[in-house]
Amino acid sequence: MQIHYYVTCSRFEALVASHLDPEAFGTYMAVGSKKLSSGHVIFFEIDPGFARYTDQFKVDDIETRCAPHPDGSPKRSKYISVYRVMEFLPLPVYSALYLTTPDGRVLRLDETPYEESRDHLSPNLYLEMCPLVPMVASFLPPGPFVRSMTDRRNAVNAPRLFFADLLLDRDPKGNLAGSLPYAHPLHIQDIITQLEQDEGGKPTKTVFRSPDLHGLFRAIRRGFFLGDQTGVKFYKFPAREELEVRHHHWWLSASGQ
Repeated sequence: MQIHYYVTCSRFEALVASHLDPEAFGTYMAVGSKKLSSGHVIFFEIDPGFARYTDQFKVDDIETRCAPHPDGSPKRSKYISVYRVMEFLPLPVYSALYLTTPDGRVLRLDETPYEESRDHLSPNLYLEMCPLVPMVASFLPPGPFVRSMTDRRNAVNAPRLFFADLLLDRDPKGNLAGSLPYAHPLHIQDIITQLEQDEGGKPTKTVFRSPDLHGLFRAIRRGFFLGDQTGVKFYKFPAREELEVRHHHWWLSASGQ
């Protein structure tokens, strides 16, 4: 059986080997195991040749450790590492990104070119997902933000960062739209106001250290970003019309969470 490799990057970080294809793996992780009782699952499929980039992970005996069960059924998951995974896997090995709802429906996002030249200076709301987890507000567009966060010259940095770009719909008075699934919206508004009034100050402020992820998929704006000092990968989130027409069942599930 073919062995696939996945990196889970929400709720927990792990490198996993599996005989399941991406959709089956996402469904299994969401509803096929008592180890994860509720919540979405987000993961990347990884180039099976990733070992040529790093010797951090033991995979020389993976055919033995990830062998089919005695009855011939596939090995659903074999954990290779649960610590500092994203740090040691460089950008070239990350393939498609998969978003799984709590009831096991899976949406695939492929990498899309991102035009930084179209960005303009305005507040952004980012949810850092791996290896960091805070929600932050920032004047930095996604590209400059990830380069800043992974710059080793800064006192606070990470070798690589995966994060979601979130909706920040506001009325002329600065109030968040009531349709957004955020806990404590007044606090988010206060942080954004502080950011706008603090001219010449820090371009990024922490909103929540441990944010509530309920309703995450309904809050995605442009999509998801993965990057470091070598570059940025962009995974565009489908427009509402496309979700309703082409991914109706996934969107119905995501909208109900």
